[in-house]
Amino acid sequence: MIDTVLIHVRDLINQYFKNQHGFSENKVVISNLVELDGTSSMDVEDKVVMFLLGLGEEPALKNKNTRFGGMDGAGFQSKAPVLYLHLNIVFCSNFKNKKYIEGLNYLSQIISFFNRNRVIIPGNIPGLSKKVEKLTFELCPLSFDTISHVWSSIGAKLLPSSIYKVSFIAIDEAPISGYIPAITSSEDRSKN
Repeated sequence: MIDTVLIHVRDLINQYFKNQHGFSENKVVISNLVELDGTSSMDVEDKVVMFLLGLGEEPALKNKNTRFGGMDGAGFQSKAPVLYLHLNIVFCSNFKNKKYIEGLNYLSQIISFFNRNRVIIPGNIPGLSKKVEKLTFELCPLSFDTISHVWSSIGAKLLPSSIYKVSFIAIDEAPISGYIPAITSSEDRSKN
């Protein structure tokens, strides 16, 4: 599901750029900036590179009830809780020399796009799980120390970038794992 969300976001931004500028090539790619052996990734020069920095569970939505009322009112169904996730996605402008300003322009347009489209309802997007009801985008402000740590961990030189927290709601499709009968009487049967 994570891969499909990233591909969908990439395709949205590429289509936005095509509509704004009328060019046919994609400017946003999903890729590592640096390969595991330390070499530069192929085909990322003069592109906006998008990659997953990390993911996590939404803490405010973590402790939801795992019991749901039965249809007949006679008991409760027990299921695994719904998993609410967020992704931290980096968009970095990998444009060099004379094209540096062009890369900053693309990065500015991405920020503008997500400022206008903070919530995206996927609808019937091919390949996107029906579990995803909506995508929300929040720009993550980072301190200079944190930015330094992030780029050191990536193993690349500092590039102009923005990091977004992309939250999505996963609808639970887990099977019912148990049935708990409802209390039908308030009599104390231990007295007999």
